[in-house]
Amino acid sequence: MTESIKINPEWIIWSRKSLNYTLESASKKLKVQESTLSKWEETGILTYKNMNKLAKVYDVSPLLFLNNTPPPKIEQYVKDYRTMNDKRILSSPEILKEIKHAKRKRLLLLEIADKLDKDLSFKYYQNENKSKTKIVEIIRESLDINADKLNNYTTDDWIKQFEALNILIFKFYNIKPEDINGYAFNNQYLPIIGINNRNSEIEKIYSLFNEYAHLLISKDGISGDYNTQKDERLCNSIASEIMLPEKEIKKIRIANINSVIRIVSTRYNVNMETVLYRLRNLNLLTDEQLEEQLNKRVYNSDEEAIEQEDTQSELLVDNTKLVKKSTDKKKNNQKRLKNLASRNINQNGRLYTQILLEAYDNNLINDLDLSNELGVPHSVIPYLINKISGVRR
Repeated sequence: MTESIKINPEWIIWSRKSLNYTLESASKKLKVQESTLSKWEETGILTYKNMNKLAKVYDVSPLLFLNNTPPPKIEQYVKDYRTMNDKRILSSPEILKEIKHAKRKRLLLLEIADKLDKDLSFKYYQNENKSKTKIVEIIRESLDINADKLNNYTTDDWIKQFEALNILIFKFYNIKPEDINGYAFNNQYLPIIGINNRNSEIEKIYSLFNEYAHLLISKDGISGDYNTQKDERLCNSIASEIMLPEKEIKKIRIANINSVIRIVSTRYNVNMETVLYRLRNLNLLTDEQLEEQLNKRVYNSDEEAIEQEDTQSELLVDNTKLVKKSTDKKKNNQKRLKNLASRNINQNGRLYTQILLEAYDNNLINDLDLSNELGVPHSVIPYLINKISGVRR
């Protein structure tokens, strides 16, 4: 018979509620009956195996459940700018876990930076209100924005620019874009931006600018498709101004609005919905024309193309699917490890990876720590080092 132990049931409840799990949703995730989970929360009596299962799902250490002190009050974890029908959307457990991991990674790097005497300050840190015009100026100055960059830079090109400012950029893969596009957390040292890698290239670039605007107006939080908050509208407006400069658009001297839309959407690397709203904000479209163009160009989009994009997004979620079959097992394994290294850098960002490798070089962390913090097997480390070489600080 499997031995049971007695743990603190208050911490079971706290761990569940801190991630916005209901009894029903948590029991489904744990693959147990709701009555079983309810009994655990009432008595605190369960097996070691189930305690570890709880810890994994609730993203905490199993030792937490052995704490005899009462848990703290559960606070609002993050400002959520997503609303639907004027009601706040509750952040999902997956979103809260993603943000929790991002914040923990930042704290780890700050500890390392202190030991390395490394300056990770954010030069453009803002802690007071600035006008929209001033924020746009700061963004253009800090990223040295020009027409060539706006027309040709990829998401990864822009990420390198942001990381050069000591901004941590994380990509997340396993949350649907309709649930969250991105998040931002302002700080004088290593502010954080997260973007949803399942979005299209254009949408990811837009998210970067939108979340950067959140940093510069000192408004932390998460952003999604349902944005009615004043701060979120401001950040959308700032991102649109950066990607679709008013002066350049108004230089287009064509009366036919369809031609204007075609020229703007071709000239600038921005999705059609953003183009249309930007033209409306510049009074180049009326409300009626906006609605007409949205119905024509956005809402009646090609279902087959959307399905193809979704398939491509799914491929990005698991790069191992891209590994071609090979009769040469050794070669195939090397390719798999290279793909894992690429995805890891893509997800964690070069800045985070570089600093961890620097800590490893200076014997501040060991092999096991490095593997754990990067979230990869030790066999992937040489491939990570190879990909980062030449850009390590």
